[in-house]
Amino acid sequence: MLVNLMHISVCRYDGAGAQCQSFGESAGSKILSEAETSFLKNIFELKQRKYPGIYALEPDILAGEIRDPAQEDSWILFGPILLAPANAARFQHAGRKFGKLEDIGLHLQICELNTLVAGMILYYGYLTGKELSLAEFLEYNKEEFPSVQKIHEQLGRDLFAHQEQAGIHNPYEQERREQDAIRHGDVAALNRSISETYEGKIGQLAKDPLRHHKNVAIGNITLASRTAVEAGVSVEKSFTMADSMIRQIEEIDNVTEVEAFKRMAQRMYADVVAEELQANEGGYKNPLIAAVKDYIFQHFHDSIQITDIAKYLKVNPDYLSHLFKEQEHITIKRYILQEKIRRSRNLLQYSDYSIQEISFYLGFSSQSHFCKVFQEITGETPGHYKRQFANRKKWKIQ
Repeated sequence: MLVNLMHISVCRYDGAGAQCQSFGESAGSKILSEAETSFLKNIFELKQRKYPGIYALEPDILAGEIRDPAQEDSWILFGPILLAPANAARFQHAGRKFGKLEDIGLHLQICELNTLVAGMILYYGYLTGKELSLAEFLEYNKEEFPSVQKIHEQLGRDLFAHQEQAGIHNPYEQERREQDAIRHGDVAALNRSISETYEGKIGQLAKDPLRHHKNVAIGNITLASRTAVEAGVSVEKSFTMADSMIRQIEEIDNVTEVEAFKRMAQRMYADVVAEELQANEGGYKNPLIAAVKDYIFQHFHDSIQITDIAKYLKVNPDYLSHLFKEQEHITIKRYILQEKIRRSRNLLQYSDYSIQEISFYLGFSSQSHFCKVFQEITGETPGHYKRQFANRKKWKIQ
């Protein structure tokens, strides 16, 4: 069952290197030759551990092992796996590098790190009856990662160098002003904070200038996303925006554009917060309202029905409709349409999707229905709206 959930190979070996049992997609049992076991040499050495071990064959190719306390000198190999997400080029490269895997009954499969670790911890508990936390697993395996071993040493060097150079970081108060502006949805205050001059500078986050600026931008976007949540923006909406923005940052190939994108992202968060604050004027909001909005955000691609929302939230549909109308001054159905049109405007501005693709993507019954609703809410047709932004740089918030 565990192997089926993880979708990776799991094999049992004895001390001589004999594959005595296999699960999942690996099949058969055979003794590995000296040549064939050379690439697994380091993993074989791990079998002396009393806790689950994880080993990097390559930066993105991992294998794990667990010693079986019930069978002396017997151990279980998880993987090897290619870390997800993986594209075709990475998979082909890994296949060339480890071409003998198939010959010895091992299969390189794509798997997320969390899935591999969670599966190993679960199986360790099954074998030993002992509970192992994620923190303990990482602590036990820190010796396998040189960067973890060197963290204190490197921190000491960097702190000493910073003191020797008498360097000063950018002021914390200036950073707080930026976040306060986002928290209050105040774009003007955010622009003033961005334009401030101050003593000190942002620390160096990478040797390569472009990588440094990308790292700073990612940090700023992450902070803005958390601040927006504190201000009342849906967690799903805020985090999804951040995920999209960070992916797009990685595609930019020059420092100036990274800086422009970073500032645009911060302003977008301030705008989203301003909209949320305006919508919430009037005091207390029942937590069900936020839950409804989260559900709608997560099901933009579907034809959303009030009965589906009520069933998910385990409440009466009529009660939910009444509560939403009372607190939001709009029906759930109308809110769904407004939010879908808001999303469509973003796609029309910042993507190359056709109107037909957008209408399908947002769960409208037809393109004509989408166009009718769009014109009713915005006062113009989708085609006219899209033409206004024909030459705009295609940064899109997905």
